[in-house]
Amino acid sequence: MLVAVASALAFGMSGTFVKPVLDAGWSAGAGSIVRTGIGTLILAVPTVRAMRGRWSLLWRHRLGLLLFGGVGIAGTQTSYFLAVSRIPVSTALMIEYLAPVLLVVATGIRMRRWPPLRVIGGAALAMGGLLLVLDIAGGVALDPLGVGAAFTAAVVCAVYFQLSATLPVPPLALTGIGFFVATVVSGLLGVTRIVPVTVGSWTVDLFGSRVSALVPLAVVVLIATALAYTIEVAAAARIGPRPASFLALTEVLFATLTAALVLGQIPGPLQVAGGVVLLLGVVLVVSVPAPHRMPLEDGEPLPASRPGAHVPPGHVPLSTPSRPRKRPKVASRGD
Repeated sequence: MLVAVASALAFGMSGTFVKPVLDAGWSAGAGSIVRTGIGTLILAVPTVRAMRGRWSLLWRHRLGLLLFGGVGIAGTQTSYFLAVSRIPVSTALMIEYLAPVLLVVATGIRMRRWPPLRVIGGAALAMGGLLLVLDIAGGVALDPLGVGAAFTAAVVCAVYFQLSATLPVPPLALTGIGFFVATVVSGLLGVTRIVPVTVGSWTVDLFGSRVSALVPLAVVVLIATALAYTIEVAAAARIGPRPASFLALTEVLFATLTAALVLGQIPGPLQVAGGVVLLLGVVLVVSVPAPHRMPLEDGEPLPASRPGAHVPPGHVPLSTPSRPRKRPKVASRGD
């Protein structure tokens, strides 16, 4: 859970440091390609090393990997950027962060069993606190296409959390492969002009002075992309999609804090109160153990088969170790 919170802190820096770049004339599509493209290059060697001896996993889970990168990563970014081009950023963010609630509902329908009241109450508290933190003004007419894009972002974000917790691929490799697929998809969207790709000025305003656009882009790519996605995938594989998605809500708090320190955007009392309510809701949700089967890598022994290994509560092994059977002395084709 600490790793998931650290991931939210890293993600929270993206909006603050990408804003000067967007103000300098860069389009959201260009930012997405740079973000995942450079992330792919950074993680290329670690991905190859992590996949050594496990390349069969790529073909075995090809559909899941394509969905993870093309839908979970590229889809979330593209849908969100389309949404903020038509509706206020705070409104789009609020709708996108319905993803954890969608996961709870989808799990309840699939399992035909609803989570404990503590989880439902915590989800309601978290959503209410998020609403206060984002300080959404009422009575504003919203573009239906923008609202639809934001809801799409929520759905594909839920897909991202589910796949990041269940695909049996090493977390570092899963992130690198996801970045590659997302870059290809974002490039195709740019070539077809579904999402405009425009490169603006190479000098931006940051900390009250003119600096190279590479400075904020480095923070976005290295910290808010490569580091954030990698440790979030690692955390989701250990605690499950539901706790990981709700802990990701703390990104809004970290984004608010970063904006206050870097851009001077100080939150009001209502937003501070909303942050407290949001944290209470997240604590309620993650306090309920979530049964989850951590994906195992090829060749990795089962936790129950390791001498003295501790099996976490709710862990379901892929198979149960049994005593080796003696080979029969006489065997027929029928046997």
